Amino acid sequence: MRYLTTIFCAILVAFGFQQIEAKILHVPADSATIQGGINGASNGDTVLVARGIYYENINFLGKGIVVASNFIFDGDSVTLDSTIIDGGNPINPDTGSAVIFTNGENANSVLIGFTIQNGTGTFHDPYYYGCGIYCCYSSPRIIHNIIHSNQVEDDYHLGGGIACIYSSLPIISENIIRENIAYVGGGIYCAFGSDGTIEKNIVAANSVIHEGGGIHCQRASPLIDSNIVVENQATCAAGIFVYMCSSLISHNIVKRNSATRSGGGMLIEEADPTVEGNLICENVAPDKAGGIYCWGTPLIINNVVDRNSAGTLGGGILIAGYSRVPIVENNIISNSLDGVGIYCYEHLTPTILYNDVWNNLDGNFLNCPPGVGDTTWGTNFNGAPCDSFYNITRDPRFADIINFEILCNSPCIDAGDSSYYVHIDSGGCRIDMGAYEYPYILGNANGDSVINSADIVFSINYLFRNGPPPCPYHAADTNCDGLINSADAVCLIDYLFKGGPLPCGF
Repeated sequence: MRYLTTIFCAILVAFGFQQIEAKILHVPADSATIQGGINGASNGDTVLVARGIYYENINFLGKGIVVASNFIFDGDSVTLDSTIIDGGNPINPDTGSAVIFTNGENANSVLIGFTIQNGTGTFHDPYYYGCGIYCCYSSPRIIHNIIHSNQVEDDYHLGGGIACIYSSLPIISENIIRENIAYVGGGIYCAFGSDGTIEKNIVAANSVIHEGGGIHCQRASPLIDSNIVVENQATCAAGIFVYMCSSLISHNIVKRNSATRSGGGMLIEEADPTVEGNLICENVAPDKAGGIYCWGTPLIINNVVDRNSAGTLGGGILIAGYSRVPIVENNIISNSLDGVGIYCYEHLTPTILYNDVWNNLDGNFLNCPPGVGDTTWGTNFNGAPCDSFYNITRDPRFADIINFEILCNSPCIDAGDSSYYVHIDSGGCRIDMGAYEYPYILGNANGDSVINSADIVFSINYLFRNGPPPCPYHAADTNCDGLINSADAVCLIDYLFKGGPLPCGF
């Protein structure tokens, strides 16, 4: 509750001097309808809506106002569930979106705290867009809403939950977007320069006839960060679809999405996004690419791609497309229930390096460039067998299969590309494989989070008395040379008793 009130106060402050004369219009006390409240509001005002079902299709009319339920004060999910905008009976079938932003609205236009349902979309020749919410040339903030059951199942409706087109830059944050149906973009559809922000939403159980069951981006590059994209359905790209897009797609959970053909978790087509820090798990595509279908030039880095299913063509990642050279680096690609870990179409030369590709049912690598997957080449920083691109095929040793964090004895710790920066707070000698850094302090050999003489004793016992190894192994590598030997013990003694330099990375 305090958090939501803080958000509301911040929204009011954002209006600046206008708040001197700002007012609150209560619905239904001051106006029987939400649209009536909007009509009577001026920039900086708030239309505060009591619990109830409001059968209307509202338009912000370009006004910088807050339209909110009492959820902004009480934070009660019951308020969210029971303050409903039902757009199922529009006056004009061509403006059937439950909520419409088409008059240049900006971040001062805020929608917060509603259930939005039964919208049918707004016509913009030749399609209908945004059954639940429609943004065109507008950039509102859409926060803490439930957007569900906006369903039109034909070839002319794009964006079941939300559609943003033509340079709209909305902030779509902390909503639940579920059980919507459209032709493409079941949950969220962004197109034609709509480079907004899509963050911290739950996008679940949406479905489409064609592609982009959860999120669909076409010629638009929004930030897609920290969302849960789960149990969506599509012909292709059940979770996330991006076309001609350079988005940052980061720290999302893309899980249990199901395509009837290709791209269970994600499909990247003629695009160059950065796909970083995501969990892409348990997705299904019976044709090809259970996890990621890559037909572009993305950077796919530090993700966990686990327990996805497809035909033999890419249970984890399928790399296709003529002259496409994606970079696949520092990932864990494991446990595909059907299909190869990484499948490359012939004659392609993607960059595949510093990955752990392990225990995929039909093999770990297929048709990849020469040398990829040949772990007889040598050993990596940790002494694990690797190919000439430092890919390994070892059990990543997950702590669990929910968050996919790794245990201290994982071969993925410090096994990533040393050219990537590791924040000092994460500790370690170098970046890990996978979505999460294992945090440890160099010099803390015994793992008690304190550097003291006990760590010297632990290191000496390991080196000279057959004591247990440090966990992680490089925790005792205080001089960061990749080896654990007497020089590390000397470095630690100098630091603790002679005013020497701090252990590397501490």
